Amino acid sequence: MASVALLTALIAGLVQGCTSSTSWTGDPPPLRVGVLVDCVGFFRNLQDASLAGAEIPLLTRGASLRGPLPSDGVTTATVAGRPVELVTGCTEASEYSTLIEQARLLVEVDHVDVVIGGTWPGDGLVLGDVARRYPGTSFVIVGAGPREATLTGTVPNLFRFAPDLSQQAAGLGTYAFTELGWRNAVVIAEDDEVGWGGAAAFLAEFCALGGRASQFLLAWDPAAPSPAAAVHSADGVAVFLTPFGRTPDKLAALAAGRKPLATSLVLGPGVSYTLEYLRALPRSLRGVITAVPAPGADTTREQYRTAYTRNFPGLAEREAMQPSVVAYHDAVEAVMRALEQSGGTVGTGGGALRQALGSLDTDLVAGRVRLDGNRAAVVSTALTRLGGDGSEKPIRSVPDVDQTFGGALPSTYQPTSGEQPCRAGPAPPWAR
Repeated sequence: MASVALLTALIAGLVQGCTSSTSWTGDPPPLRVGVLVDCVGFFRNLQDASLAGAEIPLLTRGASLRGPLPSDGVTTATVAGRPVELVTGCTEASEYSTLIEQARLLVEVDHVDVVIGGTWPGDGLVLGDVARRYPGTSFVIVGAGPREATLTGTVPNLFRFAPDLSQQAAGLGTYAFTELGWRNAVVIAEDDEVGWGGAAAFLAEFCALGGRASQFLLAWDPAAPSPAAAVHSADGVAVFLTPFGRTPDKLAALAAGRKPLATSLVLGPGVSYTLEYLRALPRSLRGVITAVPAPGADTTREQYRTAYTRNFPGLAEREAMQPSVVAYHDAVEAVMRALEQSGGTVGTGGGALRQALGSLDTDLVAGRVRLDGNRAAVVSTALTRLGGDGSEKPIRSVPDVDQTFGGALPSTYQPTSGEQPCRAGPAPPWAR
């Protein structure tokens, strides 16, 4: 009896696989989009806000809420004549076994055509391995992560519309060298992917222009070497961290009392990872430069914000512009636009949808984005000046940032713990 049950299950799986890859007559089968969000662990408080972001692209295309909360789900939308359904999975930041399990459940049990997820830095690498196992399913990475996921040994069904950890820091090294006049810098980086990627980006620009740098890792060991002596003799300090490594009031101390901070300190994009962290920055950091994604067009952002507040009045309006919430919206929106571009056709094994995804050049809430040959985002960043009230004032945009920085950060390089390369060489296009 057990063997009969197993055979039945195998046949059912084969039938499902055939259904998703053959042509159809009459009403088309729905495109099923699986969305992985954190519902336990550190980011569980953002579950509903993240789902709200993911659901807005369907709500603006005719879907309706099933209940008062985003976690209640939405009804089917129709996009280019094809029904679209949203299915959710529950993950936990940095728990990779859970991410793998939930992604596989979405594919094997819920039979989704697209899996969207990955907010923790290493998630993209894990989803890439899962994507190799399911070549007929498209995978879209939500957040920034290590560049390796979409640079070396790329997976043809893996896409990223967000920048990698180095791309999102583009422009800081050039600004420090050309505008602040630094020639000798201290780079302080958290000892993780965020720190390594940010430091590599800064040095790829700063050192290519002729700058020199000392590097220190933010360690949890209180006996670790202090950068204070090097800071005092340097022109300035560049800091790359997550919001979890140092409290906002401790950031100024990393510059070891240098004044004014506006000309002797630059901060990586980690300070803008959450709006709460940004608002908690001390007034002493007013005028300090950081990097953020160059925002999308005003109309795009206003339409998104209006849809968010109209559909989810029970959620705090400020959550709408949380970077992680915007990232979920943009990932699902990209899939919807690709489906519209393909005329509602998914294609054999999802090929038509993937072709449309790879050719998108579109304005999203987080900014205009197109994909390169590795299906990785080519983005623009914005250098912003911190205000004393958590505000940011854009001062300069850095356009068309690809994953290699125009060759200044070779595709073969994988940032890791320790010192990142600092050498003179070809500068990225925006530094020339």
